[in-house]
Amino acid sequence: MSSKQKEDEAKKDPREAVNLSCRGPVLFLAFSAIAWLLVYSLFTMLAGVKVHASGMMADSAWMAYGRIVPAADLALQFGFLVQLGLGVSAWVLSHRGKTVLVDGGYLYIGGIIWNTGVTLGFIGILSGHASGLDGLAMPGHVMPILFTGFVLIGVSLVQTNNRRTDMEMSPVQWFIFAATLWLPWVLGAGYLLIHFFDAKGVMANIIDWWLIHNFSKIYLTFVALGVVGHFSMAFTGREVIGRGYAVFAFWVMLLFGSIGGISPGAPVPAWLPALSTVTAVFYFVGAVAIWNVLRHTQKEATLVDEDDSGSFTLMRLALILFAAIAVVDVFFAFPGPGRSAEFTTFVSGFDKLYQLGFVGLALLGALYHIFPRLAGVNFCPRLCKLQTLAYLLGVLGATLPSALGGLMSGDAVLGSGFYFASVGDLLLLLASFILFVNFLVATVMAMKSCECLARLLGRGEEKEARA
Repeated sequence: MSSKQKEDEAKKDPREAVNLSCRGPVLFLAFSAIAWLLVYSLFTMLAGVKVHASGMMADSAWMAYGRIVPAADLALQFGFLVQLGLGVSAWVLSHRGKTVLVDGGYLYIGGIIWNTGVTLGFIGILSGHASGLDGLAMPGHVMPILFTGFVLIGVSLVQTNNRRTDMEMSPVQWFIFAATLWLPWVLGAGYLLIHFFDAKGVMANIIDWWLIHNFSKIYLTFVALGVVGHFSMAFTGREVIGRGYAVFAFWVMLLFGSIGGISPGAPVPAWLPALSTVTAVFYFVGAVAIWNVLRHTQKEATLVDEDDSGSFTLMRLALILFAAIAVVDVFFAFPGPGRSAEFTTFVSGFDKLYQLGFVGLALLGALYHIFPRLAGVNFCPRLCKLQTLAYLLGVLGATLPSALGGLMSGDAVLGSGFYFASVGDLLLLLASFILFVNFLVATVMAMKSCECLARLLGRGEEKEARA
C-alpha cells in the first residue's frame, strides 16, 4: 500500500465503512417492507369498501371480508413492521457498536425466506386455509419458514452486536437485542404448542392471546423504543439521560410485558384476566419511566440539520403516541372499562394506531435518515412531504373514527366511523404508493449514479475497453 493510499484510508470516515456494509441488505429489507405496506393498504381499502358494499365480489371466496382482513394484518405485521424493523435494527446496531455489519449475506437469505413465508401465509389465508386464530392466522406449515428466515437474520444482528467496540451496551442496544431474541422464541413456542402439541379450544386461544401480547408489547415496542432512543441521542449529541431509569424500564417492561394479554371478559378462569390487569399496571410504570427518559433526551436537539428535521419530528410524534396509547391501554385493562370496549371495533382500532402510529412512524422516521446515507441520494423532498402528510392523516383517519365509533356504540355512530375510516384507508393507500414510487425511483437513480446498471448490462466493460 502506498503512502497516499494510507493517507486516504486514515482520512476515511469509519461510518462510511459501516454504511457500505449495510447498504445492500438494509435497502433490500426496506424495499420488501414498503412493498408489503402497499399490499396492506390496498387490501385494507378493499375491506373498507366491502363494509359499505357487502355484495361486491360476493361470489369470490378469496375476496371474502373474513379472509381479506387477516391477510392484510399479516402483510402489515410480518411483511412491513418486522422487515423494516430488522433492517433499521441492523443499521442501528452497526452504528452503535461502531462496527461493520457481520455476515450481511444472512440478511439477504433470511429476507428471501421470510418473504417467502409471508407470501405463502398471505395466499394461504386468502385461499381459506387460515388457522382461525388472530395472532397465528397463517397456516401451520408457514411458521417454520418464518422462524428459519428470522433466525438467519438474527444471527447477523447478534454477531454484529457481539463485535461492538464498546464493552458496555447502551440502553438502545438492550432493547433491540432483546427484541431480536424474543420474536423467534415467541414464534417457536406458539407453533409448537398449537400445531405440534395440538392445543385446542380455549387453550389455543390463550396461547394466541399470549403471542399477540408479546409480539406487540415486547418485540414491536422494544424495536421502536430502541430506534427512537438511538436517534434521540444522535440528534442531541449526548447519551441517554437517566440510565438508571432506562434499566428499570427495560426489566419491568420485559417481565410484565411477557405476561398477560387476556381481556377482562374472556371465557377463561378469573385469575387470568386479573393477572393481565396487574401486569398491565406494572408495564405502564415501565412505559412511563422510558418515556420520561426519552423525552428528556430529546430536549435541546442541537444536531438536527434541515434534512433530518422531518425524521426528528416523526420521532417526537411517535413518542407522544406511545405515551397516549399507554394511558388508554392501562385504563381499559381494568374490568369496568375493559368490558365496555371488549367486543367493539375500539380494540382493533387502537391496535392499528399503535402499530402504524407509534411503531410505523418511528421506523419511517429512521428510514428517512438512513436511506440517503446508504443510497447516496435523497428522496424527492416534495413527494416525501406529501407521503408523510398522507400517512399521518391516513393513520389517524383509519383508526380513530372506527375505534371511537365502536366505543360509543350505536349503528349511526359506528356507520359514520366506518365512512371516515374509509377516507383514512384511501389516504394510507396514497401514502404507501407514493413511498413505494419514491423509494424505487431514488434507488434507480442511485444505481445509475454508481453505474451499477451499466455494469449489470455490460456497458461498463465496453467503456473501459474503449478507454
